[in-house]
Amino acid sequence: MLKKERLMTISQLTDQKGIVTVREIVRRLAVSNMTVRRDLDELAKENRLIRIHGGAQSLHYVKDKELSRSEKQQLHVAEKQQIARIVAAKIQNNETIFLGPGTTNELVATHLNVANVRIVTNSLPVFESFEAHHHNYDLCLVGGTYRPHSGAFIGSLTNEFLAKLRMSKAFVSVNGVLNNQATNASPEEGQTQRIALQNSHETYIVADHYKLNFEDFYNFYQLDMVTGLITDPAVTDRDRRHYQMYTNVITNYK
Repeated sequence: MLKKERLMTISQLTDQKGIVTVREIVRRLAVSNMTVRRDLDELAKENRLIRIHGGAQSLHYVKDKELSRSEKQQLHVAEKQQIARIVAAKIQNNETIFLGPGTTNELVATHLNVANVRIVTNSLPVFESFEAHHHNYDLCLVGGTYRPHSGAFIGSLTNEFLAKLRMSKAFVSVNGVLNNQATNASPEEGQTQRIALQNSHETYIVADHYKLNFEDFYNFYQLDMVTGLITDPAVTDRDRRHYQMYTNVITNYK
């Protein structure tokens, strides 16, 4: 395929899907990672798409559906790693911690280095990550109705069991944060997250800076009710000042 055809195909694919990953383009065009990255950089310079970590976003992108877990895994990886380190640094020995579903929380296990902790989660991928990295931790997987799109267990059984638990700290991921609202795509998942936050002494919303100033379908919690908003250091000064009106904005390990 000629370069001109490649660029046109990538541009069309991005407009069709809204967000497309480098890996997906490599498979589609049967070219190297390096070639795709160069093409994306060129298209971004020509203002034909927006370059994001791990792929590209259409200039005309309007989020009308929730990305799948596998799609989210490819986006903003560096920022998620930074946030996962901050979350891990806030977990102390002998605490009971709730970690909600989300590709950021799935990374926490690789950064956590405390001797004794109990992890409660309704996320199968979070549970599997801790099972792989920490054999000496107490792991509590809250079951219920499985939601494959996010890897989470939700529903009345999940909520009934979680309502009986008390946690030291809860770290809950979101799809969007707009002003005082923490939002996600699934009301059922949001209801479960709300219970975990209500039953924890310290509560944190986890969101990379790309999720700020964005509103998803279901508003499940208020930002001024949590201990802090954990985001990555790339957050703008303007956004930091804005969200500090509602809660403590945390971007480092202290």
